[in-house]
Amino acid sequence: MNEIVTVIDIETTGLNPLTDHITEIAAIRAEVGPGGYIREIGRFQTYVALPDGVEVPKFITKLTGIKTEDLRGAPHPVSALISFDWFVGSSTVVAQNAPFDLSFLDRPEIDFEAESFACTRAMSRLIDPNENASLAPTCERYGITLNGHHRAMNDVEATLQLYAVLREKAEVNGITYRNVVVDSAERPLTYTPPGAIVRTITKTKEAV
Repeated sequence: MNEIVTVIDIETTGLNPLTDHITEIAAIRAEVGPGGYIREIGRFQTYVALPDGVEVPKFITKLTGIKTEDLRGAPHPVSALISFDWFVGSSTVVAQNAPFDLSFLDRPEIDFEAESFACTRAMSRLIDPNENASLAPTCERYGITLNGHHRAMNDVEATLQLYAVLREKAEVNGITYRNVVVDSAERPLTYTPPGAIVRTITKTKEAV
């Protein structure tokens, strides 16, 4: 059965949604169906302005390529998030690490709530519990090209393809993945999206 999803990725100044800030948002809305079918509908991308006096840390610039000066003149965070919320609409939200992205969207200034979401990292762990579930190795495992990792739109493009593959595998094997997040010893869950189902997964062997 085909569905409409919005695949998202958020780049930030750090890992803590209470103290760090969004620098870039990207999303692709698409129709996804059996057999890896993908029909792109539209794209959303914006830089996000930082509060006065806040700069992008050097290690983040090294990781993402985003510099403080790139964000000057970008939309205010609330304006950017309202536009993003409108783009997502009522579609299912897909993200590589949904708890991380959704934690930065859980803000009092906007009424963003993903009633239905899928986390491709959780899906990877549910399908292949002993494999590395990070985006780059998972894409490599499934033959998906990932260019310019840690730039939002590049990650979204790869995550969309990955979701189409993992969705098929999960449904064929009867694996529940909607609104599911994974907690594990190697990556403890630090944020649980509202309504999420938490699954705890332990590796049964060392990943190769």
